[in-house]
Amino acid sequence: MHSASLTQRLLNQHRHDAEDALQQVALAVLQQEAIRSDSVLRLERIAALPPPVAGVVTLAEWLAYVDWEGIDSALYVNVEAVAAFIADDLLLPEAAANLLQARDAAVFDAQRPLLAAAALLFIERHIALFPG
Repeated sequence: MHSASLTQRLLNQHRHDAEDALQQVALAVLQQEAIRSDSVLRLERIAALPPPVAGVVTLAEWLAYVDWEGIDSALYVNVEAVAAFIADDLLLPEAAANLLQARDAAVFDAQRPLLAAAALLFIERHIALFPG
């Protein structure tokens, strides 16, 4: 019998909180790839991951940055890459447009659960690329 991958176990364990599940999967990727937070090559190493994995990690890190610094600051950090991932990969172009155009914390906060849920579905579609 074949056991569930680490990523699938994380998704199952944190299913009640999609954003927490997203953060746990991103952390597993960073640990597996030995990408440390103090690395000067951190962004380059994340960008070198398979595109679906890089997009998920970038989104997770950006959402964490929103929590640490607030949406107003986060809108100036990698927001174009995050919006492209949301529009092109998560297939939520309206959410991406709102992020880039509205720049409204209330609108963003209302969309966060949708982004996290869409990211989990995206991870499940590409699960073979994530930590096993």
